Formats: sequence, C-alpha cells, structure tokens
Amino acid sequence: MSFATTHTATLLKYGGISFIAGAVNHGMFSESRSLITAAFGVCFYLLGSWLEMRLQDTQRLSWADVLGVGIVSSIGLGFFTGGLQHFPDSPDRSVWAVPLGFALSLLAMYYMDWRTRMSVNRLITYALFSIAVVSACSALAWTQLVGQAGDGHGHSHGEAASKQDAHNSTGASAETITRTVTVTLSDDMRFTPANWQATSGETVRIQLVNAGKVRHEFIIGTEAELQAHAEEMKKPNSGHHHHASNAVSVAAGTRGELVWTFTDAGVLHIACFEPGHYDAGMRGTISVLP
Repeated sequence: MSFATTHTATLLKYGGISFIAGAVNHGMFSESRSLITAAFGVCFYLLGSWLEMRLQDTQRLSWADVLGVGIVSSIGLGFFTGGLQHFPDSPDRSVWAVPLGFALSLLAMYYMDWRTRMSVNRLITYALFSIAVVSACSALAWTQLVGQAGDGHGHSHGEAASKQDAHNSTGASAETITRTVTVTLSDDMRFTPANWQATSGETVRIQLVNAGKVRHEFIIGTEAELQAHAEEMKKPNSGHHHHASNAVSVAAGTRGELVWTFTDAGVLHIACFEPGHYDAGMRGTISVLP
C-alpha cells in the first residue's frame, strides 16, 4: 500500500473516531446536529478501514466485516476517547460512556484480528477483569467530579444560588418558588429570552439550557456590578472561573439552574463572561416591577 493511500486511510479512520467522540462530548442523544456528526464519523471510519484492508496483501476484510465490526469499533473508540476527554464536563455521561466504549472496542478488535489466535475463554477472562478495572476507575472519577460539573460560580449579590446549593444559600424551599423561567444560551451569543420581567418579592427558578457547542454562563447583578466585572475579566492575571451565588456556568449541551429572590424594584442585568461573549452581545435585562 502506497504512502498516499496509507495516509488517506489513516486520516479517514481517525477523523471518523474524532467525529464520533465530538458527538458523544456534545450531546449525541439530545441534539440532531450531533447525530449527523456521529453518522459522518462512522462513514469516515468505515471508508478508511475498507481502504486500508482492501489494499493490503496479507489480509482482507469482507464488506460484512467492515460494516459490522467497523461500526462497533468506531463507536467504541469514539465513546471511550470522548468520555475520557470530557469527564470533567459531563461525568454523568462519561461514567457509562468510557466503560461501554472500552467493551465495544475490545470485542471489535477480537473479532477483527484475534479470533483465530485467542480462545474465547481467554477473551472472557481478560474482558471481565479489564472492564471491571475501567468501570471502577470511571466510578471513582465520577465521585470526584460530579459535584464540580458545570463549574457553577458567580458573585455575591442578593439571594441567589446554583442548582447544587440553592436551598442552603437562600433558604428558599420548593414552596417559596413562585414560578420557573427557562433561558436558552446559544452560540450566537444571545440569551433567549434576553429581556423579561419579574415582580419584587417573588422567588424565581431560572432554568438554563445551553443549546450551543461551547460553555456559557449566566450572571445576574446590577449594571455597575457587571460592567466592573467585565473590566476585571480583561486583566491578564484575573482568574476567569470564580465562585459565588449569583452565577452558573453551563457546559455545552447541558442544563443549569439558579434560584433568585427579587427584593427591590428596578432593573437587573444578566451577562455571560466567557472570553469574548459579553463583548459579542451576550447580555440582557430583568425588569423588576414593584
């Protein structure tokens, strides 16, 4: 097989794996765009595998092997690599995606290359041990990262809280929440709705849906507070990730929640201070009526 053919096959195979990993990372089961990305990834991987095996003199795969084993292998590798890369962002998804991807890739490799060289009993022994180790490590990682996923943070202002500590920080219970407002965060650097109303004295559950492919955040405060924070974030030594009770950072394809009690009439402002987002127009207002 020539260098050009080898290079092309390799690009297709590992490009396909990257596409599948990206689909897993960004919500394969909830967004149609990710499903399309995964489908392209499978096609690329199958084409690269077929090209690689078709031109080798020592071994050939049938179309049944390419379509069957190739799909299982590509999905397995995509799940495994994608889950590892985004464990800090999506531990609930990665805790099962990593072991599943490992198991699928193991079975595909055995069927493709080792079925004539390794007994089924040896495969079962190795599979049970290795999958148990990978699953245990994934579970351990999940216990360490699940409380940090989304990296909820903010500034002290009024009575607000992230989803994880809403009741402890505000004293607000389910009975005191008067209504729920859903705000969508998108990659066109907009909140939807960007401008809405509240009433002084009410406690609102603000549900945040990140429909984009990058991390966004929702911070609430007065105009002066947000302007000051925007300037602070521009300083070279300022740490972007900050922790308090009036903000939530939402990873791509996930949801977050903020509970806020509106105490005074007036206008509050909302903003996203991920790099470049505020300047691109990711901001809005909440008019608090008496």
